[in-house]
Amino acid sequence: HDALPISLAEGASLNDAVLAVCAGGLRRYLDGHAELPRAELSAIVPLGIGEEHAGSAPPRRIGLGTHLADAAERLAWIHAQTSAPAAATAPALTPPCCTITHVPGPAGPVYLHGARMSYFSAILPIADGMGLVFAVTGYDGRIVVSPTSCRELMPDPQVFTQCVRDSFQEHLALARAAPSRQTRPAGARG
Repeated sequence: HDALPISLAEGASLNDAVLAVCAGGLRRYLDGHAELPRAELSAIVPLGIGEEHAGSAPPRRIGLGTHLADAAERLAWIHAQTSAPAAATAPALTPPCCTITHVPGPAGPVYLHGARMSYFSAILPIADGMGLVFAVTGYDGRIVVSPTSCRELMPDPQVFTQCVRDSFQEHLALARAAPSRQTRPAGARG
């Protein structure tokens, strides 16, 4: 968890960071295909990492900040929405382009005949009108983001998966550089 870019936006959560990584992957993919819309894309976000029960709150539509080129700005944009009341942002958003949800996994290590499971991920079903879903799982100190899409909408899923990885690496590099900017003495200029 400490490798995720939550230090880039004051108060940002692990959920915000995961949404920002997914949004960055989506932006990279669409931009690479010259199909990035000017309007911001949004996602249905039913359940976050670490939340044990989705029944306490309805799914939210969150703007992904895909109209923002800067990854840190995108994370701050997402955090501003997730920390605001649901009614404050939902009406102005475009219809959702995907779902991003946590799929709960084992709470502790899992073994089979003495062998420890080293990796856990999930695949979510797609449906008419929702051809892209992200399953976010956590296990053994690792978070895994597993996108699933309709082959007609995304004929090159391996390219998209690489875009998501590249988005994570971009956020990770920014987060690693962030402490040096934050330790500057008050009043110092850069």
